[in-house]
Amino acid sequence: MAQLQLLQEVLAPKDVVFTPEWAAQDIVEYFQPSGRILEPCKGNGAFMKFMPTAEWCEINEGRDFFAYNEKVNWIVSNPPFSLLHDWLQHSFSIADEVAYLIPLWKFFGSYALMKVAKEFGNIKHIRVYGTGGRLNFPLGNTVGVIHWSRSYGGDTSWSWYEPNKA
Repeated sequence: MAQLQLLQEVLAPKDVVFTPEWAAQDIVEYFQPSGRILEPCKGNGAFMKFMPTAEWCEINEGRDFFAYNEKVNWIVSNPPFSLLHDWLQHSFSIADEVAYLIPLWKFFGSYALMKVAKEFGNIKHIRVYGTGGRLNFPLGNTVGVIHWSRSYGGDTSWSWYEPNKA
């Protein structure tokens, strides 16, 4: 219980950014997670609408992601940015595939995070969604989903969310 209270106090208000439903739908449809899936910070449940059988954690509902230690095939979410280093390390310890919606600079601006990811397996794909304002993020920087895959050693591919393109 003490860890739960500490996490709630540490999370900055800017860390609580609810994923728009349109983005959650596109992410799930694009990456097609399968097998055992975890949504580690459920928030308002946008991802759960499109992954109804997924397991979930939510610190504000007493389910601490850092206490979750079961193996899963996929983790899909919009994690708290201030905890990204620890969040990725824990994610990589329990999942084979990880797809997180984040400000891209939070990852690419940290050599330490990049080293952790390289040890896990590297980036398989990046899907760009535009600026933070488009997704209700409190910043204007580029936001996208980074998909890391365990033991992956191939090239990184990119795609762009363009809803009106046929």
